[in-house]
Amino acid sequence: MFDFFQRYLKEPTSQLSLVLVGNTLLPIPEQPRIRHLGFLDDADKFDAMAAAELLIMPSYFESLSMVALEAWALGKPVLANARCEVLKGQCVRSNAGLYYERYAEFAETLHAIEHNRWLSGSLGRNGRQYFQNNYDWRVIERKYLDMLAQLSATPARHTMEPLPGRSERRRDDLPPAEEVLDRLPRASDQDRKRA
Repeated sequence: MFDFFQRYLKEPTSQLSLVLVGNTLLPIPEQPRIRHLGFLDDADKFDAMAAAELLIMPSYFESLSMVALEAWALGKPVLANARCEVLKGQCVRSNAGLYYERYAEFAETLHAIEHNRWLSGSLGRNGRQYFQNNYDWRVIERKYLDMLAQLSATPARHTMEPLPGRSERRRDDLPPAEEVLDRLPRASDQDRKRA
């Protein structure tokens, strides 16, 4: 992302700055339009996100991106790494984000969001609606309550026999583990050298 964003800054129409929030794991380039704010409390983080044009989520490894959901809750479009199937899928299902694999896609999607207010606004509104329909607390609570009600109303198909107590599980007729391990065959010195 740093590479792509620095290349994008060379575009004559680019006015964006990249603002990073959170603990750093990678060296951050010395570039005046790349700013690292460090770890922020929730109020400051949400203020920063509310002031942003969009969220760029470069991660390859998301199972559910909380920060993407937070951006959508605030009506912000998301630009995601297309190599992350989960994020790409969420962008497609929500119609609230774009995605990229290569620099050309990154530059064009970022340019489109930056310079097309209609697109940016539409993606943001779709994101807010997607969040409200699927992840708002009332929706999540209702899903849990419905699931618990269904589980309570459905009789169990299989019953599990109670587990024996500790004293019943302990068997005095078995040798100690140390003796069992001593009886196992050991690799010869030649076998260890081959491994």
